[in-house]
Amino acid sequence: MRPFPFQFPHRSLGIAALLLIASLSLVLKIQAQDTPGKELSAQVSAELGKLRALVEVKNYKEGIRLLDTLIAVAPAESYDRALLSQIKGQVLLTDSQYDAAIGAFEEGLKIGGRHDYFDQNTVLGTLYTLSQLYYRQGIEIKDPALKKILLEKAHTCIDRWLCESPKLSVENQLFAASILYTLATFDPAHTDFEKIRQSLMAAEKSLYLNLQVNTQAYLIMLAALQQLGETRKTADILELLVQREPSKLLYWQQLLATYYSLAEAAKNAGDSRRYHLRALITYERAQSHGLLDTPSDNSNIVALYFHLRQFDQMAVFLTNGLKDGSIASTRRNWELLSFACQQQHDDARAVVALQEAIRILPEDGQIEFSLAQFYHAHDQPAEAYARLEIAVAKGNLDKPGQTCVFLAYVAYELKRFDDAAKWAVVAAGKPDVKEEDLARLTRAIKAAITKRDVFKTSQL
Repeated sequence: MRPFPFQFPHRSLGIAALLLIASLSLVLKIQAQDTPGKELSAQVSAELGKLRALVEVKNYKEGIRLLDTLIAVAPAESYDRALLSQIKGQVLLTDSQYDAAIGAFEEGLKIGGRHDYFDQNTVLGTLYTLSQLYYRQGIEIKDPALKKILLEKAHTCIDRWLCESPKLSVENQLFAASILYTLATFDPAHTDFEKIRQSLMAAEKSLYLNLQVNTQAYLIMLAALQQLGETRKTADILELLVQREPSKLLYWQQLLATYYSLAEAAKNAGDSRRYHLRALITYERAQSHGLLDTPSDNSNIVALYFHLRQFDQMAVFLTNGLKDGSIASTRRNWELLSFACQQQHDDARAVVALQEAIRILPEDGQIEFSLAQFYHAHDQPAEAYARLEIAVAKGNLDKPGQTCVFLAYVAYELKRFDDAAKWAVVAAGKPDVKEEDLARLTRAIKAAITKRDVFKTSQL
């Protein structure tokens, strides 16, 4: 069973929430405390005041132009160049220029890393932001090769962040799990199952970081388990999801499909029955929330009752459903109702069900045939013969020729040999009857007629 499609949410990229204006104020305030090698030049210090004013009025275009001018003249490995690149990345991000911000953050991080310009918080913040930007770009881009490169970059950044960060959170773990899963499955033909397992472990780890479980953790775990073919564990996760959000139809559908899959794969009848029973209970639980209650769903419930041999409940469910319209009024469903009654040795109700079907579907000869079979099985050949004649007259039969064969046989039983011979001839002309199907019966009919005629002659 393939996982249902969903996209993993990433942390909001409105990282203007880093309070760009405040950060610019902080840069200006602490300049005097900078250690040698980490000092802004006088020119940059002066221009940052102008930048702050531009950002306050949201004139990001001019702010970026100012930063580009300053970066162009800053020495390649200077503190000026590193810090200005960081600030440019933040301004671009605030202006929703996500792709352009990547290059600025990359440059600031590289220069800062070579000279140890930034403290741990700054480095970790940049890594996390870059990971988000790579991931965002990776899930949107169409080129498979470039997509893989971007997702791998996102993974490298978040992996380093997780290794170096002094404090982990549910959000961080789930973001890492999302990246791993997306990277593992971006090419459906070459799923990376090792990364799927890593994604699962990251999502599971998030469960221990907070008493309040994030539903997204379950969704990632679910998708990973489905990819790994862990069907029983998949069912456990889906059970948790339907408890948390019982109004979500998709979760119920997935849970049903999982139980059906487990039943089909079961190695013994007991396990198969157990999972079919769970599917039935899942239907009942979903319907208590107003879901999975279409005529098609109700027909599936009937099939489960049939498979589980719960004929008493099957009969009640069909009776109510056929009456209120929640189950389609088809020949098959009426025949199933009759069958369920017969399994409870309630022949009267079985006949009533077929008679009601005949009333509702008056042109369907096959229901007449079913009633004839019932009568014949209960030693009522005359009633069976009458119904078979009506069935042939109505038509709409699954096997017209076999119906005529049955008519000939019942007529023979009733010693109506001429009628039997007539129906045998009719049957022989039907495409669904083979000559060998009739040979023995035809010989018996001819023999009976000959014997009857000889006897009549001897009585003259």
